[in-house]
Amino acid sequence: MNIKQILQSQYLAALAMFKQAVVHCPPTVWDAKRDKDKFWYVAYHTLRFAHQYLKAKDKGYPGWEQRPYSNPGVPFTKDEILEKLAQVEWDILEQIPLMDLEEKTGAAGALANKLELQIYNIRHIQHHTGELYQRLSATDVKLNWASKRTKENK
Repeated sequence: MNIKQILQSQYLAALAMFKQAVVHCPPTVWDAKRDKDKFWYVAYHTLRFAHQYLKAKDKGYPGWEQRPYSNPGVPFTKDEILEKLAQVEWDILEQIPLMDLEEKTGAAGALANKLELQIYNIRHIQHHTGELYQRLSATDVKLNWASKRTKENK
């Protein structure tokens, strides 16, 4: 059993579902005035932390710009979010093979090691993907389940 390949597969499957939500989100939902945390912000937040927690080493990994949800009029575009998504997919393929999954980590509180951090990170992606799917449920957008993905069929 190759744990790193399993992690990559499940990350890519979670992101395939996330991508569906982003791609199919109508403009009226993307930056809806009624939402405190706008759709675009939840998408950005999800990817920002996925990127941060996918680093093989705890130091020396470039961070992303921060754009608070409370700054109306400056939303990320779908294209910008999709560019960030592509970066996270690349991170999965590049960083996981380099990880020592038993290494202790200071990220995300008191998690035991890099393996637990990766499972935590996948759950975080899924949590927010579910939130985005829920927002789209009031529209006529139809979204699908993704089981597993590999670098060949991502």
